[in-house]
Amino acid sequence: MSTYPSPPALLTDRGAPDGRPAGTDPPGAVLHPFRGIRRSASALSLDRTAAFYVLERRRGAALLQRGVIGALDLDASRGAVLPHERVLAAKVRAQHRITRLVGGNPEPVLLACRDAHATDAVLRQATRTSPDTVVTAPDGTRHSLWRLSDPGQQRVLAADLAARSVLIADGHHRYAAARELRRRRYGRPGPWDRLLALVVDSGRTPLGLRAIHRHLPDLAARDAAARAATVADVEELDPASRRPPHPGELILIGSDRRYSLTRPRPESLLRALTGRPGAWRRLDAAVLHCLFIDGVWRPPAGSLPVHYLHDGDVLGSAPSSGTLVLLAPPTEDDIWRLAGQGVRVPQKTTSFTPKPPPWLLTYHHAHQTREPPDRLARGT
Repeated sequence: MSTYPSPPALLTDRGAPDGRPAGTDPPGAVLHPFRGIRRSASALSLDRTAAFYVLERRRGAALLQRGVIGALDLDASRGAVLPHERVLAAKVRAQHRITRLVGGNPEPVLLACRDAHATDAVLRQATRTSPDTVVTAPDGTRHSLWRLSDPGQQRVLAADLAARSVLIADGHHRYAAARELRRRRYGRPGPWDRLLALVVDSGRTPLGLRAIHRHLPDLAARDAAARAATVADVEELDPASRRPPHPGELILIGSDRRYSLTRPRPESLLRALTGRPGAWRRLDAAVLHCLFIDGVWRPPAGSLPVHYLHDGDVLGSAPSSGTLVLLAPPTEDDIWRLAGQGVRVPQKTTSFTPKPPPWLLTYHHAHQTREPPDRLARGT
């Protein structure tokens, strides 16, 4: 018999508890309280009663992020969770193995929402008291957790989130792996129906959004620029320039050369994106991959190796070999708009920050039910 808790009733006058017609799903994300395993500097704490958890991150006096952690209902929330990025099958399999080995989720997916005023009021009230757990990271960031076990506060928070969609900012592969695990359970109810999630109102504590750049180790920058000139405008830049690319521009960096790529020819872009979503024409990452990497730069046989690099890995540097391609990040509004249309951008297009810390709070399957831990860990 499963003992993991149901979401608190969302009090209204009629129909389902939150005012919907009986038997229908809410239009937004369904978040459940759960029994978490909290990590401190020297010990683990196993909570015996279900709670939501308020997470606040500060560096000095500066507030970096505030949000709520709960167990996302994968079935009831399916229409409200907006993925925006394609996933890699190998990484989904890796996340599935992690879930089985750990017996649950040691790291939440990061979900962004907007205009969650009632949730914000509850979080502000909770953080006026002393936190239940505090962990300071090596970079000085202070991670504080509060257990939110008051039924009234839980009802307010759950009702507010059940009225709005959420964007997957980080954790597409974890989300896909959780859905795969649930599928492998053949619909049997259990703690695998839920996924650890941190929900942040990005209008109140904004998320950073950075591009993910590409390194093409087998393609010289001069050769890349020459081939790109057949389908786009190419301008050689001062090798000492350190400016980032503008939206709609790709910057190619070699060991002693730097080029700007802009204005791809419409007919070439149309051919490269045949069968792809029309919105991809305005995505720098899609143009890079479809027109250049898989098009004019592709070797006669095979594919072009691609390495993915974040801002901190490439700023102010030139590759010792091959070509570094810098991209400008899209805006969060762009990502919301595309996700709302059901359009997924190419993998490794966005990097939202700050990312949820792993192992600070764990959603362990065996801690939510009376089933033996070894049975849950084995999976099917």
